[in-house]
Amino acid sequence: MRHLAAERFSHLPHFRGSEFFRIDEGVLRRLESIATHRICGPNEFIYLQDDEAESLFFVRSGHVRLSYLLDDGSPILFGILPAGESFGELGVFEGGCHCDMATSIGTSSIFSVAAPAFRRLCEAHPELAVALGRTVARRYRSYISLTRILGLKTLPARLSQCVLRLADSLDDWTEHGGRRVRRLGAFVTQSDLGLMARGARGNVNRALKAWERDGLIAVRDRSLLVLDRPGLDALALDDDI
Repeated sequence: MRHLAAERFSHLPHFRGSEFFRIDEGVLRRLESIATHRICGPNEFIYLQDDEAESLFFVRSGHVRLSYLLDDGSPILFGILPAGESFGELGVFEGGCHCDMATSIGTSSIFSVAAPAFRRLCEAHPELAVALGRTVARRYRSYISLTRILGLKTLPARLSQCVLRLADSLDDWTEHGGRRVRRLGAFVTQSDLGLMARGARGNVNRALKAWERDGLIAVRDRSLLVLDRPGLDALALDDDI
């Protein structure tokens, strides 16, 4: 379904990657027409945790970091969203406040749709509400997956699964050694990986260097390339032994 949608709506790239990309082009044009455009600088807050959820957001270009602050003030990184993804949908879905925090990575282009305007458009086009529900369900599954990862005992186990989780969600590919491999771009820092895997940056650095020596990953132009997915997965399996 996503492949067919991509063929039909390739000229609407700022919806690609979201559940909204499945919707008819005319409806997406109406959604776009009521959106507000914003340019965010590096590490600029788009919204804070517990802010009132007033809008649904889409990444037009750049990347957005989603994180959560624990009661002790320490952050957990939930995910990094590429262009085409939506965010802030849970607050719009149920009303109330945002349960996470959104921050731009580098200079990012964002557009937002005010919640009341979005709900009015949903009345005329129920498929928008269906797409929002699918998005909330997908985000929930993603959070459950991260919770399971954080339950692993060792940093190499947690880190390997976080690397694969990010690589899958960003869906960025490159050529290496005559084959296509997944890539984490340079915008994903070792600090990001530490915040997601609950590990100090120095320990993350040591683990990545060991994996590079073992041929599990490669580092090229500050990007991390996944060379041996089964090998990385095995690190999580070893955690249970």
